Amino acid sequence: MKRCYVFLLFALPALGLLHGCTPETDLDELDYTPKLVVDGAIENRQPPRVVLSHSASYFDNIDSASIRKLMETTAKVTVSDGEHQEVLTLQPNRGFFPPYVYEANTMRGEVGKTYTLTIDLKGKRYTATTTIPTPPSLDSLWFELTPGKDSLGYLYGRLSDPPDVANYYRVFTQRQTTDDRYIPMYQSAVGDQYFNGKQFTFTILRGPDDFTNIVDDLYFSRGDTVFIKACSIDRSHFDFWRTLERELYVVGNPFASSGNDILSNIKGDNVLGVWGGYGSTYYRTIIR
Repeated sequence: MKRCYVFLLFALPALGLLHGCTPETDLDELDYTPKLVVDGAIENRQPPRVVLSHSASYFDNIDSASIRKLMETTAKVTVSDGEHQEVLTLQPNRGFFPPYVYEANTMRGEVGKTYTLTIDLKGKRYTATTTIPTPPSLDSLWFELTPGKDSLGYLYGRLSDPPDVANYYRVFTQRQTTDDRYIPMYQSAVGDQYFNGKQFTFTILRGPDDFTNIVDDLYFSRGDTVFIKACSIDRSHFDFWRTLERELYVVGNPFASSGNDILSNIKGDNVLGVWGGYGSTYYRTIIR
């Protein structure tokens, strides 16, 4: 399945909009102002990539044609590391749907550098800053069968968390021949507030490929070849995914929204989303 950014983010304003509505309110009459949605990332040794779209009301009809209309393809998108900057070009990428991505031609992410994103669109400017932290190093990876399951189980990882500083992590998985991209594990963003400076064991649960159809199959299977991408991220990047995943996984229904804000790190009027740096390390394991 191709990655669909719009489905990930277009419903976020509805979460806040619908929270607190009284039974007497006619929801069809609520005014809704679309927001610019930013989904941008830069990873060590990889070019920065940014997808822009506009949010849609919870009540809008959504199909492939309407999703294409939500995409924003006329912005000027610039990334700077303080010494060099590059204007990203809109490029076709069939790994995404809709297949439009702003991407750098020459810039590549470097560990320890800070990157500023600037978006100029229709007389408005949006900015965000992120850092690529030192990539994590896992001590070990292993698989354990789940009781009652013949061949299904969970992956586990262990890492030694650096002391004295706050660290934040995000983990992705990709099954060879099954997944066409790295997928965030279930509840993928983790902070070290409970294990700072200690060795920590964590469960790697397979995450959903599509947030519009969250399934309960969190297992890996014997015979799977799994690639794991373990990432360090900075605090504002972590806060975005922590608050977004809380709504997607814990609440899962806009009519039951927690009412808490999604903590975007994009500055500007009427905008939501994230610009995030990843310090990434890759692993491969064959489940036997």
